[in-house]
Amino acid sequence: MAKFILKHPVITVAGVDLTDHCSSVEVSTEFDEVDLTTFCNDFRSFGQGPGDANITATFFQDYASGSVDATLWPLAQSGGTFDVVVRGGSEAVSSTNPKYTMTSRLFSYTPLSGGYGDASTTDVSFRNAGSAGLSRGTS
Repeated sequence: MAKFILKHPVITVAGVDLTDHCSSVEVSTEFDEVDLTTFCNDFRSFGQGPGDANITATFFQDYASGSVDATLWPLAQSGGTFDVVVRGGSEAVSSTNPKYTMTSRLFSYTPLSGGYGDASTTDVSFRNAGSAGLSRGTS
């Protein structure tokens, strides 16, 4: 099995490609552990409970039309849902380059952050807002 080095991921938010402003991305999903242990068991037994999904990203801020702030500000203010799509590589979607899609909401957005002489970045957490959670596609 080949090792994977993250060099050319792709991230789109509400249909806007923000890849060229993104320096970090993480796609995660998790499920509650539900204890199903009964009397007379020598070992605990667990089942999978409700799930959650999250996509976090760090963007270099840009206030130009169609860029970071113009995309994220209205999403944070509206409370509406939108799709976030992440791929590990810029190649076509395939079994070796799957895409992860999530219907999301943005509950927090910091449009300006940094100190004197720093690059202004914003850390964003896209939260699951759909019943499907995180979907993995290979075509």
